[in-house]
Amino acid sequence: MRDVAQRVVSMADGMGASYVDSRVVQREREFISVKNEEVEVANSQDDMGVGVRVLVDGAWGFASTNRLDGRSLEKCARRAVEVARGGATVRKYPVQLAPEPEYQDEWIRSVEIDPFAVDMAKKLELLTECSKEMLREGVGVARASLVFERDTQVFANSSGSLIRQVFTESGGSLYALAVNGEQTQVRTYPCTIWHDIQGEGWETIEARDLLGNAPRVASEAVQLLSARPCPEMTTDVIIAPNELALQIHESVGHAVEADRILGHEADFAGTSFIDPDMLGELRYGSEVVNLFADPTLPGSRISYKYDDEGVKAGRVDLVRDGVLVGLTTSRESAHELGLDRSGGCMRANNFDHIPLVRMPNVSLEPGDVSYEDLIASTKKGILLDQNRSWSIDDRRLNFQFGSEAGWLIEDGQITEMVRDPIYADITPQFWSKCDAIADEDDWRIVGYACGKGAPSQDGRVAHGCSHARFTGLKVGGKKS
Repeated sequence: MRDVAQRVVSMADGMGASYVDSRVVQREREFISVKNEEVEVANSQDDMGVGVRVLVDGAWGFASTNRLDGRSLEKCARRAVEVARGGATVRKYPVQLAPEPEYQDEWIRSVEIDPFAVDMAKKLELLTECSKEMLREGVGVARASLVFERDTQVFANSSGSLIRQVFTESGGSLYALAVNGEQTQVRTYPCTIWHDIQGEGWETIEARDLLGNAPRVASEAVQLLSARPCPEMTTDVIIAPNELALQIHESVGHAVEADRILGHEADFAGTSFIDPDMLGELRYGSEVVNLFADPTLPGSRISYKYDDEGVKAGRVDLVRDGVLVGLTTSRESAHELGLDRSGGCMRANNFDHIPLVRMPNVSLEPGDVSYEDLIASTKKGILLDQNRSWSIDDRRLNFQFGSEAGWLIEDGQITEMVRDPIYADITPQFWSKCDAIADEDDWRIVGYACGKGAPSQDGRVAHGCSHARFTGLKVGGKKS
């Protein structure tokens, strides 16, 4: 893989490119799903290829191939150079990159139990038993699934970097759908549709205890059928991490992406209300709100030592004491913004996609109160758990989120379950209503996927947070 990565860089360099980088990626993937005690999906895949990115006359070109013989590599390099030359005829200004040292390094994500070494029969038995336990509670659909992925990647560039990294990740989830004559209700664990993928091995599946949680998940789906709709009110709202992670993703993570802010990217509801001049000035949230991006967090599916531009990763503060202070950047956008170096936020879905600015572990710092005290100090409110729907405008300002379930809080006690809760607000006003965040004992990382770019890339993302309370938030629910 190292030889292929360096070889294609040398080829493109010899064709007149002023800068070249390449990524050789080998991907192993396994996905298994059992629905109502029947195997729904059980597949595995293994692919490998190289993507090469070049700068010619100040314009980008990109090409990829899954054929790694010399002739195919030369054809791939030549195609990338041709694309760049074509782009140079219509570019508005030449691309310039923030400086970055060269690195020769290797980094392998730590895994206790290799998920690919676990017997398939054991995996299918676990999922089948989970499905059986959920069906016993009376649901109509009982699905349990597992997903595992490993990428072995070698990065090389014309500046002299040669970096090998290995990323292993694991996820597993439960889905219970209950039906009566009037409605359907869903409960999931631990995350709605993304399996809550972690940058760990089989140990994350063991810790998740899918079988132990199966009866509760299904029982709550059935309970929702007879629960009353969430009442319309303006109240305190405590949002659980599996819901708050998506809120961070949509109203912070995408809003601070430099390519959106600078107009380089606008797909998938894709601009931003943020202007670079707002750094250090914009009141993004209350003083307890501190948000950061950190690819080096252990255990996350988006943890890495170097991004897909060969930039060494590190923490970037985004919001400090409620004030916007940073953005997620690439080498190109960092130079355009006048920064000394990139934030190391460029990632591609696979070898056949060009890297894009991606939010790396954009997270909310924990607060200083326990989860129990957060509930106990809430006189009247609602606890929201698990996202069910979301909508946000192109500028990442106006949004509406729906949750799978809500629990009313009265005098510091969790009381009645309500169904179909929905809340809506405007991004800076919403985060300014945050008055308390649970401590680090409650803090966890939620991992899933995000679509961005054209052609679309289903990229890895993850967000860390604990339960947080927002005062004076409007909530309501469907009436039927």
